[in-house]
Amino acid sequence: MYDIIKERIPLEKLIEDEKKVVFTTDKSYLIAYPEFLKYFADLQEITKHDVVIGIHFTYGWMPRIFNFKSDKWEEVVYILNRAKDGKSLSEADLEELSACFNNSLVGVSKILHFINPSSYAIWDSRVYQYLTGKNANQQTIHNYQSYLDYNRFSNEIASLPEFEPLHQSMVEKVGYTMTPLRSLELIMFKNGVASKADDPTSDSNA
Repeated sequence: MYDIIKERIPLEKLIEDEKKVVFTTDKSYLIAYPEFLKYFADLQEITKHDVVIGIHFTYGWMPRIFNFKSDKWEEVVYILNRAKDGKSLSEADLEELSACFNNSLVGVSKILHFINPSSYAIWDSRVYQYLTGKNANQQTIHNYQSYLDYNRFSNEIASLPEFEPLHQSMVEKVGYTMTPLRSLELIMFKNGVASKADDPTSDSNA
């Protein structure tokens, strides 16, 4: 998927699409976002207690009630602390987290972003549609390698000096500081189209 994204989404497209981004009506998600980040930023180390609290406020961005699907707390806490420290995660790590967090890669991407917003980008059906031009379905939105490819691409683009003007423009629109990775994801989200066949945990991040 990485090569497809690279071909479809040049910087020039992002420059034009950033100009279209407007925040008008419900800004509840924008208000909540920095508070979620602060919760994890203030932690020295993530514990089971923090995971339980964090995944529940993450699901405040989703229309679906949350249920834990596994009790492998040591593994989950270990993986999330690695993410907080900026370590790269594998497909197996994402699968372990998804197995615990409602079997939702979308939910996993959101809590990873709240824990480390400089390294992990939020993933959902609107982002997928923007990147591929295709509507998401259960299989495509829960593909771990696709998320890793998207995250690699996003980190590369967000680190470009040429992306900085877009980032600063998005910061002005939102009204507070955020990472370039969040700015990039918001451009994609606001210009993407939600899929009717999407996982019901998706599409509530802006």
